[in-house]
Amino acid sequence: MSSSLCFGWALGLMLLIAPLSACTTYSDTHHDENIAFRRSETELEARREQSAIKCTTPEDCAQAWNRTQRFVQRHSPTPIERATDETIETRMPHEFGIAYFWAVRQMAEDGTTTIRLKGLCRGMYSTDNGPGWLYARCAEQLEQAQLEFVRDVSGVR
Repeated sequence: MSSSLCFGWALGLMLLIAPLSACTTYSDTHHDENIAFRRSETELEARREQSAIKCTTPEDCAQAWNRTQRFVQRHSPTPIERATDETIETRMPHEFGIAYFWAVRQMAEDGTTTIRLKGLCRGMYSTDNGPGWLYARCAEQLEQAQLEFVRDVSGVR
């Protein structure tokens, strides 16, 4: 085999292998990102559950709900649009990457009431429900808000 033929064959082989190895690297990176995203989503859900406020007396629940409304108002960039005995809602802000919050109050059959803070950011999720370009920033804001919510509202039980 001549050296130019051998060189051409080797170059062709490298051109074939390079895209395949790039695909493998992309696939591995994408797989790792999906694992990290699922882990983060699980942690956010656990934090939401841990920060749920439970109250038993109507007086305690009324105080906790009032504190919840003030918390949502202070931590959301948009004003409260609707407040009932079951929900406190704000509008989605125009800005991306800014967390906004709402709350729900549910009474269980045993008479206890649970208040949950919920939050979201524009740009947190992609159109296929995967992580959006601002996911990490938003997840951090939501986690911090859940911690503050427990401190601010849980004093009333």
